[in-house]
Amino acid sequence: MNLDVGQKNEEEEISEIREKPVGAEKGLKKSWTEGKTILIISLIIIGILVVSLGGFFKFNQTTGATIVMTVDELHKLNLEGKLSPERGYLYHGRSFVKSENLWWTVVNVAGTTTKIPLHFGPKEVEMIPITGQLNQGFNAGEQQYVAINPEVQDKYYTLALSELSFNIVKGLNRSISGTCTKENNICDNRTIVSCNNSQGLPVIELALANETGIELLGNCLKISGQEYDLVKAVDRLLYQWYGVMK
Repeated sequence: MNLDVGQKNEEEEISEIREKPVGAEKGLKKSWTEGKTILIISLIIIGILVVSLGGFFKFNQTTGATIVMTVDELHKLNLEGKLSPERGYLYHGRSFVKSENLWWTVVNVAGTTTKIPLHFGPKEVEMIPITGQLNQGFNAGEQQYVAINPEVQDKYYTLALSELSFNIVKGLNRSISGTCTKENNICDNRTIVSCNNSQGLPVIELALANETGIELLGNCLKISGQEYDLVKAVDRLLYQWYGVMK
């Protein structure tokens, strides 16, 4: 799949979030505040902070010495077969290493070598099914619409949205447009779309569900799951987009 993302000024947006005092306005209702927070986090791409802080790992070698190693150094050890399977492995010839609780690999995006960190490695998401088919409308236009349920207040849902949004911006070359699946006071001036009502727009919808999976529904893509399984489903999709998995 070829999603196109225009780069936003994430640093300015993140700076604005930092400057807003959490809970400063006592008159705000809790449900509105929590819902607004989820919407902001999913749209501001907080994963950029993970990348800026990640990339180093304290590796205890046979000597017993603790050495701070970069992800590149870990990849070198991994290719030499010097990491345990819990710290690194090869997947279809591609090196994956774990640093700061994230799995790192290197992919080629539009001719550019790009390092990506995801919460789960490919071996952990292999069994998540992808069913259905997308039509040409999913890749049409410059915008990718990510639809969230404004009534959901769930940390795993927020993490999955952040993981997805960050990677759309970082490596899939498309402008992201945050939308809501239903009317809500935190969705002022937001487009209301879902896989049941996509309005002909290319939509990705995340949903809490008992069954984990990815459904390709014409010009809408629906990712479902609970807790960390929802994050795994997002990572399964991203590995396919990056050409790591089929």
